[in-house]
Amino acid sequence: MEAVAPICSSSRGSGMSKVAKSSTRRKWLQSVATLALCVAMPAAQAQAQATAPLKIGVLGSFTGGAADINKGELDGLKLKLKQIGYQIGDRQVELIVEDDGGDPGAGVTKMQKLVERDKVDMVVGPFLGHVVAATQEYVGKSGIPQLAMVGQIPENAKHPNSFVPGWNAVQLGRQMGQYAVNKLGYKTAVVISSKFAYGERVSEGFIDGFQKAGGKIEREVYVPLGTADWGPFITGAPKADSVFAATLGADAIKLVKARHEYGQRDRLPLIGVISTVDGMLLPAMGSAAYGAVAVTHYLPELDIPENRQFIEDFKKEYGKTPIGYYEALGYTIGQIIESAVTSSAGKTDPASLVAGLNKVDLKTPQGNFRFDPQTRFPYMDYYFVKVVDKAGKPNFEIIDVNRDVKPENN
Repeated sequence: MEAVAPICSSSRGSGMSKVAKSSTRRKWLQSVATLALCVAMPAAQAQAQATAPLKIGVLGSFTGGAADINKGELDGLKLKLKQIGYQIGDRQVELIVEDDGGDPGAGVTKMQKLVERDKVDMVVGPFLGHVVAATQEYVGKSGIPQLAMVGQIPENAKHPNSFVPGWNAVQLGRQMGQYAVNKLGYKTAVVISSKFAYGERVSEGFIDGFQKAGGKIEREVYVPLGTADWGPFITGAPKADSVFAATLGADAIKLVKARHEYGQRDRLPLIGVISTVDGMLLPAMGSAAYGAVAVTHYLPELDIPENRQFIEDFKKEYGKTPIGYYEALGYTIGQIIESAVTSSAGKTDPASLVAGLNKVDLKTPQGNFRFDPQTRFPYMDYYFVKVVDKAGKPNFEIIDVNRDVKPENN
């Protein structure tokens, strides 16, 4: 800092010398400048915060059996962000993508990296239920706003900052359990699902709904993720009206094909959740999937304006029609982020973003969307679909729907 000259007195009269007057003026100007700087700093800091990038971390399983469906969801998110120029208000949106490989330990490490090193404002993901479960303690302590990918179990949204834009996995299974007895007329069932949090809890919901509706479970089998041969797990099944399955990705293809090879497709009807016969997987399943009945919250065939526009935009961007619900959910997540940031007037501290997420009320490709404030899961329409032969290829036919179902907390 520049030194200030001392005030000098004169032996000739009582007035200040020119040197003293000059020094006093410099002091006064310096004080004014300092005060102006102090007043300007908060405004400058606020402006810097407002114009800093909005950092969104995406943590998914982009390698392993769920890689393709994870990429589909990311494509949907990127489409929405591209449509708004990667800009929300005066904030440029920056995506930082990490891969947990389906490993819970890697998921925790990558989550910490996104929050602590990359300083993201919000995290989308993880994808697989057991990875989401592993990160919940850290997510709760950090307070980072989280939008888990796809459906999850209720425990994976136990913190006020944890939201699930997909379905309640237990409730999804329960919907099919009730429907199987009340509408399809099945009285007995065998359960065969993947051995991880999602597969087990969806099956738990199915068993609960099926039994409470008067059905009986003959056997439960849970198969480790990545199992190469599903044959040994499906043979020797006890006599039953149906088989319920909750799996996804490559494992779902193996299950459906193995059932066909062992002659179960026609004599033991397959019922399940949409991940088991996801539209993205149907081309690989072929005729082996015919006759399967599943419950879902979205189909590309939904005839509503928002979905028709999404299908058109996705095809234009990627040169193909989205064939699963992952792409549509990724797009919806982009809508949710835009809405939350906009309603918080651009504030991206955790409390403001969480408040914005609780206010979300949108029209999306999957229909009307809003979170239930108690569970932080969305209200949903549940569609019951059957895989049928359409022009020699497997496709869906909607056979029933339950509208605007409130999310359950178990």
